[in-house]
Amino acid sequence: MARAWIQDEWLDTNRQPTAKNGIGSRWRVYWWEETQTGRRRRSKRFQRKPDAQQYAAKLDNDLRAGTYRPPEHAETLLADVAAEWLNTRLDIKPATYLHYERSLNAYVLPQWGARRIGTITKQEVAAWISTLAAGTAPAAGKIRASKPPKYEPRSMRGPLKPSSIGHVHTVLTAVLAWAVDTDRIPNNAAARARLPRVIAPEHVYLSHPQVEDLANAAQGITGRPTDGTLVRFLAYTGLRINEALALKVSALDLVKARAAVNATWTLDRSGKKVLGTPKTHEKRAVPLARFLVAELQELTAGQPHDAYLFQTPTGEALNDHNWRNRVFNLATRDADLDGLGVTPHKLRHTAASAAIGAGADVKVVQQMLGHKDATETLNTYGHLWPDRLDEVSAALETARTTALNATGNVSKMSPRSSLPGNRKGPEPRVSAEFRPSWVGPVGIEPTTHGLKVRCSTN
Repeated sequence: MARAWIQDEWLDTNRQPTAKNGIGSRWRVYWWEETQTGRRRRSKRFQRKPDAQQYAAKLDNDLRAGTYRPPEHAETLLADVAAEWLNTRLDIKPATYLHYERSLNAYVLPQWGARRIGTITKQEVAAWISTLAAGTAPAAGKIRASKPPKYEPRSMRGPLKPSSIGHVHTVLTAVLAWAVDTDRIPNNAAARARLPRVIAPEHVYLSHPQVEDLANAAQGITGRPTDGTLVRFLAYTGLRINEALALKVSALDLVKARAAVNATWTLDRSGKKVLGTPKTHEKRAVPLARFLVAELQELTAGQPHDAYLFQTPTGEALNDHNWRNRVFNLATRDADLDGLGVTPHKLRHTAASAAIGAGADVKVVQQMLGHKDATETLNTYGHLWPDRLDEVSAALETARTTALNATGNVSKMSPRSSLPGNRKGPEPRVSAEFRPSWVGPVGIEPTTHGLKVRCSTN
């Protein structure tokens, strides 16, 4: 029995005109809606019968499948849902919050803000992704110096990179997922959309002489040892630039050659620079090479424990943007490295490469870089570990030879030579001493095709 039905408002069941004949829309869809206070009858009118039939069919399916949502829920504007969703994100760092807010205001709301969430389709989302890739999507730009931030309509400056499209799409998907979770719509129209393939950029691995040239160039620009030491510190510890600039003298243990990473410079939700937890929210310690220990001893001599390790001439913490523009970029030019795309953050790749080349295993590199897990480290730097396949085959050869010598079975017989009547050596046997842990009782019996080995698993 249908749970939604259609009624002709102009003719009664005997096909006679009703009092509403010729007034308003002719077709009305009725259905029963379950509420917390009981069941109530709902209806919606249509001018065309095919539209009413389509709506009734969808209603009936939703009611039977348990995916029904009151129609007015789907009438909510996406802008309202987005604001509600953003206010609930108490689980993210302020910098992530600002990133979401910018993506919403710059790209998501210009396209979808005035749309009712129940009307957004997968086809429209796919078309929007194409316009982002082409640089023709509706967009908005932040008005300079506006506090709180205000945006005005602007044309896109050009196509978005695949990674940026992915970030923007993630925000739309999250907003619609919130609409699903709050029972406004049954499905997420942005889920599983096809996105442009993101091609990972080539990593930059500086050699030891290149790192030294860069550090000397940085110190030469300012005449301050701090700048040269900072370059070496980034290139041999793998810290993110704002983790390094947040370090204080008290974070160093120069006897044990360790630096404790407890904080990083980040932004609060108003955009103000503040100290926060590291990216993965986990504190860690990184090893310091002896040459770095010697430099840091000179750098921290006479400094109080609460002083910043890398500071301006006035004693304040260095600002990453100012230091990059005023020192680092000029140093890459002076060291003939400006064509490699080196940045302070990319010195992490050099640190990883140097550590792996020195024999560090994946867990050490993971801890040093502050990765969430070893999988991230392997996915990023797995190709830097040396190819050890030859070591495996050599170890297998040694293990086999040792095992066969211990059992006395050292003949090099072909399978056919081991058949009954052809065997000239001792009876083959399996030594329990070298039996793999997964092998149970073993038996060997001759067959017409050779030897049959029986075993059972433990």
